[in-house]
Amino acid sequence: MNYSQQVPAVERAILLLELLAAASDGLMAGELAQQTTLSRSTLFALLNTLKARRYVEQPDEHGPYRLGPALFALLPGRSRRIERLVEAFHADEDIAALPETAALALLEGTNVIIVAQRESRQAVRVVYQTGERRAAATTAAGLILLAGQPDTAVTAVVLRQVRQDGLARIQNDDLVEVAAPICADGVQPVAALLVGLPAYRCADATVITLGKTLHQAAARLSYRLGAPVYQPFGWTSGDPLEPTTPLDDREIDHFLRQPWGARLACLRPDGVPHVVPLWYEWDGRCLWLAASPGAYWQEYVRANNHVSLTVDEPWPPLRRALLVGHVQPLADTAVPGGLGGLRQRLAGRYLGQSASGRAEFQDTAGWQAFRLTPEKIKGYRGLGGSGR
Repeated sequence: MNYSQQVPAVERAILLLELLAAASDGLMAGELAQQTTLSRSTLFALLNTLKARRYVEQPDEHGPYRLGPALFALLPGRSRRIERLVEAFHADEDIAALPETAALALLEGTNVIIVAQRESRQAVRVVYQTGERRAAATTAAGLILLAGQPDTAVTAVVLRQVRQDGLARIQNDDLVEVAAPICADGVQPVAALLVGLPAYRCADATVITLGKTLHQAAARLSYRLGAPVYQPFGWTSGDPLEPTTPLDDREIDHFLRQPWGARLACLRPDGVPHVVPLWYEWDGRCLWLAASPGAYWQEYVRANNHVSLTVDEPWPPLRRALLVGHVQPLADTAVPGGLGGLRQRLAGRYLGQSASGRAEFQDTAGWQAFRLTPEKIKGYRGLGGSGR
């Protein structure tokens, strides 16, 4: 028996992973073919196998390949939660709109490891390599994660400030980093959302704006992991809450496109209000809903289709929207992508794109699609507010 023998197929798969790890924006199939000696059939067989196991992903069917979240789930003590987190990071529109490079980092011993990044398109920019390891005490992401640990080599003064602010900042002559904690339970950090930018482009006002944006984005990612609140380190903002101000149409549209839960209010036949939490899809004009088999509310709205629906975020800036209108059941052919497509899109919206392919979200037996056409939409930001 020759125990020194190696398996060529495994070597090829590892080569592909190494090439993707070195490419922050991923690589197209043609680029991978140019950098390897693999035939087209072998290349796609390997990529398809790695994609099926989530070690490689291709968000756009005709776009570049990049490292997938399953690779980082192999880290000790990690779980499927990393996959959901990476998917949510790439799907978040506000993170994508940041003018600077954003990254997602995990703590591994005394180091942080970069598990995903969205690179800035500016000519001079910070670049984080997926899989890159850095000493935790030297990075803003590391300080955020160390602040959640009971024992650390970082000075107590630094950590007290991080816990108080809910943010970490590191700056030198060339680089500025700002990071916010992502907390699956709303309190204890499990990951850090990081932004890096060249120091010459960083004014105090820029850091303040980035900090607010990061807090909101980290709160949304925490919500995607199941957090009922967002109070990292038990922290509550000392800043006064904004007075109630209305959201304009553009702000309402942007807010409704984010994966917040909704509450539908309708009337039972006896006149008693019935309120139920729901997932929804907003297309800019209407909301699309799916009722599970036996859901009481679908019978109630068939009898009285005048309903209201609220969507709100449970932490500052406390945005919320109230929609009043009529709901109607629809045949499968009247739903974009069909009822099955709607169910899969809802699963991807709230649980991550990997969930949309799960069998339980492809079953449509007994399910019913509904469309809510708003007659009135109001949106507010801040404490209190009117539903008039």
